[in-house]
Amino acid sequence: MVDETNLQPLQGDRTETDSLRQALGEMRREAQQEVARINRRLRERSAVEGGAASAAEKLALRQELDSLQRTLGAKEQALDAITEECRRLEDVLEDQHLVFDGLRKEVERRDLSLKSAQDEVGRLRQALLDLQAQGSEPALLAPAPPRGPSAEPPRIRRRAISVGLWPLLLLPAFVLLVLFVWLRAERPPAPATPEVASSESSATQPATGASELPSGTEPTSGPTSGPTSGLAEPSIVSVPTQRDRLRNGGFGPTLARLPGGRFPMGRNLMVASDFGPAREVEIAPFLMGVYEVTFEEYDRFARAVGRGFAKDFGWGRGNRPVVGVSWDDARAYTAWLSRETGRSYRLPSEAEWEYAARAGGRGSYWWGFGLEPNRAVCFDCGSAWDNRSTAPVGGFDPSPFGLHDTAGNVMEWVEDCYQSGYEGAPSDGRARTDGPCTDRVARGGAFNKPSASMRTFVRARFVPGTRLNMLGFRVARDL
Repeated sequence: MVDETNLQPLQGDRTETDSLRQALGEMRREAQQEVARINRRLRERSAVEGGAASAAEKLALRQELDSLQRTLGAKEQALDAITEECRRLEDVLEDQHLVFDGLRKEVERRDLSLKSAQDEVGRLRQALLDLQAQGSEPALLAPAPPRGPSAEPPRIRRRAISVGLWPLLLLPAFVLLVLFVWLRAERPPAPATPEVASSESSATQPATGASELPSGTEPTSGPTSGPTSGLAEPSIVSVPTQRDRLRNGGFGPTLARLPGGRFPMGRNLMVASDFGPAREVEIAPFLMGVYEVTFEEYDRFARAVGRGFAKDFGWGRGNRPVVGVSWDDARAYTAWLSRETGRSYRLPSEAEWEYAARAGGRGSYWWGFGLEPNRAVCFDCGSAWDNRSTAPVGGFDPSPFGLHDTAGNVMEWVEDCYQSGYEGAPSDGRARTDGPCTDRVARGGAFNKPSASMRTFVRARFVPGTRLNMLGFRVARDL
């Protein structure tokens, strides 16, 4: 077996990285404090210069001011250099994550191939033993026939011996063949994803994809799979889903029951960012939309309440994700669903959204740290829709939580008011609603945004009334 322990990050490397991050952060704080101190001295000296009695005093003060300004410029340059070095080191760490993720997957591939080869060798060994037991061993162990007129001709004895020896002679060739096949083996399929706990209420049904949208038929339980839309071979994930019945006899969006738990939200960077500080957040079990809300689902709501239809920008409606809806439009849709079903629908909180998008992983995306083919649609994802239009919902494989398109396609409104960073944010998964709430948060990247913007921890902000061709939403529901 391949020794995977050699690929694990060393504790010393992690300690060195943490020490470097702390040292650079301390240098940055010291530089900022020095810049602030010099600015204060500049202001004080400027005030004193106005009241200086003699030209000599003014000249001395002016020279000191010039010296302080040169020192300030040098400190600011040093601060800029430290900041740039922090960014460079963050990029290096991200590259190392990508390399390690690739090595880990290669180890898994080799381990599976080696296990397959070992199984094949075992099968061949058993076949050899069976052949020997059936006819070879009696011929080899039989007593030598007596010499004389009735003795067996030598050619017959040689045939018996050759029948018993040929499996032994071919065994090395079989072993070499198996090893050759193992070394040339193609990458095996990814291991099966874990199941999510079964739902407690409402009818259950199979999740649908881009070519099959929710219908008014009675749902039944079954596996979730992506549609056959010419993307990747859909992977089947056994995830229980459910849909609530509407008062008119139809059904609401397909929901997956997420089990809840603790997870690390956000990301710590050496340079001040919008994604930190990272902290542990406790998420209670809840239901999340398997797909982004589609035009078909939103149009049903608009007709029911007499609301204007959202623009489709010429891409088509039906099973494409609804776009061009404001935060207030999304909230109005969830309120209508609540009235229709008697259940508590809402937008997910930012913490719930990130928990769902990570799907138990710690990478930049639910599948790992780097881009992979046929995973999402974004500006540089390599799909047929990149930077052109949205894709029908469910066209890519689901995450281990059974959710589609949490990365890319359209950016999704969440409940929270926007504030820079997570200082003072709730740690129990609730939405953040303190502050002026002039902006709301959106997550997940979009078809016309770079792949970096659809990383699980990246945030975006918009005025609540914003309506864009890359901005939609998905729903959440309390148990």
